[in-house]
Amino acid sequence: MTLDIQFYSMLASAATGLWLGASFDTYRRFTGSSRRFRWSLVFNDIFFWLLQGLIFFYVLLKVNEGEVRFYLFLALLLGYSVYRSLFEKIYLKILEQAIRIISGTYRLIVKTILVLFINPLKWLLKVLLALSMILLTTIWRIVYYILWIFLVPFRWLGKKYVQHYGIPFHLLFNKAGSMINKISELWKGLFKK
Repeated sequence: MTLDIQFYSMLASAATGLWLGASFDTYRRFTGSSRRFRWSLVFNDIFFWLLQGLIFFYVLLKVNEGEVRFYLFLALLLGYSVYRSLFEKIYLKILEQAIRIISGTYRLIVKTILVLFINPLKWLLKVLLALSMILLTTIWRIVYYILWIFLVPFRWLGKKYVQHYGIPFHLLFNKAGSMINKISELWKGLFKK
């Protein structure tokens, strides 16, 4: 490794140390400091540190073809300590501000979608349901009236037939009429508000 590559490797390791400090603070901010043991936190920690190690070795792979030396770990530690001493407070303020902006934007988008799309859709569905109930009730009344008109001549014929032959067919027509009335009452009861 030439001197230039060693210098670039140390700079890259120090920059990765800065990145490690910032990403650790970000990770800690989103996972929180839990007093209780949770398996999900264990898996998240393992995944986080594996990812950070992969990032460090990827940077070294790009800078010096993946050669690992002891002084590169010292440069990584130097970058991390520079972050902790100089940039931690600034970064945490920026992070909190960014979280506030993103969560506020998210809430605004959700409320906008709710006001512009979901609530009008609910209102439209209620209107369509009310109109369909009106239409079905109207159709049922028309069908009921047509059936009533259709059965009146048969009732009249049945009365004449009973008067002439003495057979009680009028009871059958009365039962059919009362059945239609019961169905109509049931229908009205179902869709009454």
